[in-house]
Amino acid sequence: MARFRKTVILLIFSLGVGVLTCLLCEGFSSTFFVAREAITGRPLAERSHTEYDEELGWINIPNVNIENLYGPGIYAETNSQSFRNNYDFSIDVPSNKVRIICSGDSFTFGYGVDNDHTWCQLLVSIDERLETVNMGQGGYGVDQAYLWYKRDGTKLEHDVLIFTFITDDFERMKGDTFLGYGKPVLELQDGTTVTKNVSVPRRSFYTPWLIHALRTLNGLKSLRFSQELFYRGSPVAAITDEKSQGVVAAILDDLKRTNQAKNSILVLAYLPTQDDYTKNSSEPWRQFLHARASENDLLFIDVIEEFRKLPPQEVDKLFIGEGVVDHYGAAGHYTEDGNAFIANTLYEKLLAVPEISERLQK
Repeated sequence: MARFRKTVILLIFSLGVGVLTCLLCEGFSSTFFVAREAITGRPLAERSHTEYDEELGWINIPNVNIENLYGPGIYAETNSQSFRNNYDFSIDVPSNKVRIICSGDSFTFGYGVDNDHTWCQLLVSIDERLETVNMGQGGYGVDQAYLWYKRDGTKLEHDVLIFTFITDDFERMKGDTFLGYGKPVLELQDGTTVTKNVSVPRRSFYTPWLIHALRTLNGLKSLRFSQELFYRGSPVAAITDEKSQGVVAAILDDLKRTNQAKNSILVLAYLPTQDDYTKNSSEPWRQFLHARASENDLLFIDVIEEFRKLPPQEVDKLFIGEGVVDHYGAAGHYTEDGNAFIANTLYEKLLAVPEISERLQK
């Protein structure tokens, strides 16, 4: 019995040593690969074509042309007005055109495709009577998209504003940073929006490597575990959806007034992400916007509804796969096919709006 007991103890000890060795190796390997990515990994693609903006956090650098930003031949170009277009726009709409401003985040900017294949530009390919201004910007929340349009978009006369969003854009409204970069925050006071955290702190633009490294280090399981165990969130992150809805309602009211004054048609468009095909995280915001649009006579295009009508085998080709584009956060953005789907869906819905179709006939 004594010999048997010793054998069992030895086996348990050996097993324990083996498990501990495996855990140590796993921890070392994880640390090694995360550290290597932090040191050598590529930063956000937006760093190559954006600059600090004290009111918005960041904005496109004017007159940038990056030939292979997303891969061989996949270029990004901005005009002198910081829009993702190949030419500048006059203040007035050309007599033979209907001008559309496309406002939104990286899904509108066209992350992963060239200027010619963003959904905003593809509207022109569908109908040459259109002239489209691409005011998409990577990482923007609804608040930043609104503030940029109010500051720079309203300088241009236009016939239609397509104000787009994905679900994440509403979450970004709740914080004063995005991936370490400072941004403004909108709050509601006496029924109107007030901009806080301006001038936006500039420190993140002085330390792009540090921001990238800290973001990458979140891949360490030990760091994530300690964050979940001890971190309880900041006051900014505690902003409720109810407060956010109040801010969004005020934004939409102001956009409606602004576009009515400019004789422009406001169109709200909820764009899909890959998860929206099967998951329902967008439902609260979509329901809110459907109700808001109905109560306030706003045009609302819910592209997710059309997206979910697609057969499953058609969905994956609309989105960039993991590792296809060598930039952090590239996966899940629209491919050329994805941008074409959005453009065709929006064009069909826009054409069904009498006020818009009438302008196209002039």
